[in-house]
Amino acid sequence: MGDMEFNSMLIDVAKHLTADDIHRMKFMCKDIVKKRDMEKVETALDLFTELQSREKLTANNTSFLKQLLVKCEKLNAISVIEQFGNIRLNHPVGNREVPMDVSPGVQHQAFQQAQPVVPQPVHQSHNGVASRREDPIVQQQLNALRPEFNFLMKNLSREWRFYLRALGMSDSDVDIVETDYPRSLRDQIYQALVMWAKENKERATKTELIRALKDGSVERFDLASKLEKGNY
Repeated sequence: MGDMEFNSMLIDVAKHLTADDIHRMKFMCKDIVKKRDMEKVETALDLFTELQSREKLTANNTSFLKQLLVKCEKLNAISVIEQFGNIRLNHPVGNREVPMDVSPGVQHQAFQQAQPVVPQPVHQSHNGVASRREDPIVQQQLNALRPEFNFLMKNLSREWRFYLRALGMSDSDVDIVETDYPRSLRDQIYQALVMWAKENKERATKTELIRALKDGSVERFDLASKLEKGNY
């Protein structure tokens, strides 16, 4: 499978991306692609070309692109890449050519492995972006921590970025939330906490929320005390 098939796959991926998706992906790549070069990027294919020139995207390594698509919750685009990877691994079975000396059982197994990847069911989030149905563990954590999230949303102020860093969130993730919810600090705080809980699952606990409030970069002992006492 050569460059033509790989480039064709990238074209299919680009079809699933909106202008907003491209804007977000460019933002996440600003430490990889120089500003001067990024200013020339207008389409998804332009961005893919820049990533290829920096060896961040190859036919054998699409992991970075998939990370970008996960952040943008582009499941259909991810399935296109996964399908390409499956066919590549099973080539020439990917072209439905099975050597005659291969046993019927192996032929059947290889043919099934080369079938298109079926995307998982998706639902629309509150802001209209399609996302995976929540893992039961994640949903349970979100339900359990909703009172604490509401409390922090209403009471954190200028130190909120330091607080999220103390929880272990990256600046790039926080930047994405700010871009998605530019008009409301409360929305930014709440959605960032939701993102944190989804990424940490069982490790997202009230104890961890309290610990971060006591971090030296935050020092909101007043809020930590209220959470510990349940006064919220």
